Amino acid sequence: MKVLCVLMVVAVFLSVPAAAPGAGRYSPGTGGLAGMQAVQFSVGSHLSLSEFQGQMFSYQRFLTDNRAVRVAGGLFLDLNDGDMDVEYYSGGQTGSAEPSSWYHSGTLKVQMLFYQGDGPLRFFWGAGPKVTYSDSHSESVHYSVYDDELFFSYYTHDTDRWELGLQGFAGVEWFMNEMFSLHGEYAVAGMYKFEDSIEQRIYERDAGMNRRIDTTTRSPEFDSDGVRVGLSARF
Repeated sequence: MKVLCVLMVVAVFLSVPAAAPGAGRYSPGTGGLAGMQAVQFSVGSHLSLSEFQGQMFSYQRFLTDNRAVRVAGGLFLDLNDGDMDVEYYSGGQTGSAEPSSWYHSGTLKVQMLFYQGDGPLRFFWGAGPKVTYSDSHSESVHYSVYDDELFFSYYTHDTDRWELGLQGFAGVEWFMNEMFSLHGEYAVAGMYKFEDSIEQRIYERDAGMNRRIDTTTRSPEFDSDGVRVGLSARF
């Protein structure tokens, strides 16, 4: 359904002439966009609206009729806590576990956009830095009773990740009226990842199985956000 929605919007883009003076269609005049601000939403399946660029907010300001700056950012937080009862098929042993985890991340994008054309349908392209940070932690304490003795094992896993890079994009925007416009764009990003993780296990019954693994990763990455269709509300 999302692909169908994208195709419908593209069909609308293609059906509108690049310039139609005197045709009764809205087109921003000279100086009509300079100083305008906009909040942007993503158009999804069933024409539902959500955050644009996968971020919590996306804000755009036109510096001139042909140049704009866009700032997008977001935060994510997830907490989990639980209890589990464990039954062993070998018999004579029971157990329980207390798993917990949390994860949070943040992303910030600052982009410069350049527009071409002076009709209701305009091509744009741009680029800007992208920074993403995430931090996660998971742990589990496992208790077991065997021959009336209580044993435990402990597991933790921590990961810190930074991604720094540059994102570029190109697209088209249809200015429907003074307040709203539809736009579709394709974006790619080149990023460099810095990741450090620590995994640790502690066994009370067998200290020889205790271990700690430290992992460091440094790697370049290249990915795409694919095609995004959005709605801008200007003010």
